[in-house]
Amino acid sequence: AWHFEYREDDHDDGEKTFLGETGKFNGEDVIDIIVRQEATAYFICTRLFQFFAADEVDEGGEGAIKEMVRTYFNSNYEMRSVLRVLFNSDYFKSGEARFARVKGPVELMVGAMRLAGSYRTPTLGIEKVTNQSRFMGQGLLVPPTVEGWHEGLEWIDSGALMERVNFVAKELSNTKNPGVRAIIERLARGNSAALSPEELVDSCLELAGPIQVSDLSRNSLVEYARLQGDLDLRDHKAGDEAEQRVGNILRLVASTREFQLA
Repeated sequence: AWHFEYREDDHDDGEKTFLGETGKFNGEDVIDIIVRQEATAYFICTRLFQFFAADEVDEGGEGAIKEMVRTYFNSNYEMRSVLRVLFNSDYFKSGEARFARVKGPVELMVGAMRLAGSYRTPTLGIEKVTNQSRFMGQGLLVPPTVEGWHEGLEWIDSGALMERVNFVAKELSNTKNPGVRAIIERLARGNSAALSPEELVDSCLELAGPIQVSDLSRNSLVEYARLQGDLDLRDHKAGDEAEQRVGNILRLVASTREFQLA
């Protein structure tokens, strides 16, 4: 393995000017100069805001970022303090920050696999899952440039959206997956009578998130559930029609706009 090695004869210890400051700077001095720049603070705080709160920065977001920048300097550039400001801000707790980020492919896939319980330990063939994130536009450890990936709505196009929906739908509709089985068992234990279409949809949304969908999305899910009437899970058996109906609802939940957002 390679390790950092300081070679004095290769080092330029002469005077140099960097970002308006002149002196006999070494590498650490240059980093110190960079982190002191206001542009650096705004860049870092904006990227943190976009990663955790919202893809687009509106007026409320600008206020949160300004407070993060102040903390950046007051805390001697400590990221923990900067993030604390963001997570405790009124903006982060408001409705504006709900469904304001498009989940990145890896975030979407890992969330779906954790919910479905399909991969809990390293197993043969799991490396093939990384191909799916590549098909969605995010190859693990291989960003297109040093800038990284263009995120937000750029994750969504006609091809990538199909891959995203298909992957999650496959995970959540497989009634053999431990997480899906857990959802089915909770539905069965929590109801002493058959579930109406509305109850089935609302329960699946609750157990898959909870996920709050628009009236349009919920009505579409309920309309589909009504095609087969009430669902009785009291005498269900592994993989039977009743269980698959739950899997089908979860498959449709995965295709909603709200499931693709965070």
